[in-house]
Amino acid sequence: MLHFLMGFFINNNLLIPPVHPFPVIRLLLWFALGAISFAEAHEDASTWHTVRRYHKPVSGRYRWLGIALMVSELAMCYKYRADTGHINHDAVTPFYIWGPWTFVTTWMLWTWLYLRFKKNHTTKYPIDEVRKLKRN
Repeated sequence: MLHFLMGFFINNNLLIPPVHPFPVIRLLLWFALGAISFAEAHEDASTWHTVRRYHKPVSGRYRWLGIALMVSELAMCYKYRADTGHINHDAVTPFYIWGPWTFVTTWMLWTWLYLRFKKNHTTKYPIDEVRKLKRN
């Protein structure tokens, strides 16, 4: 959802007309990156806590690239926010729009922080099975 919302904001803030090839090229690039990232995430989820994961680690580089691109687009949207002298300087976003977005984003960030830093969050495969592999 954030990807499509930022695509709208970028086109609006940079005054890109709908017939310009930029939105189409952007969506095609995101489609290619998203397909690779999704395959990588599927491999990560399907091998989690298995012995196969021990022999074939998942790097996650395309997911990090997607996150970096999304953060850079978010920074561009933030740069052209209200009261920065842009064409949208008269628009004021009401609370019922920015309130839920802020709440959900904050909740997702805290959930990620909890899952990232909880005890044993890096256990990706059973230790007993790895010990059996090392013995053989």
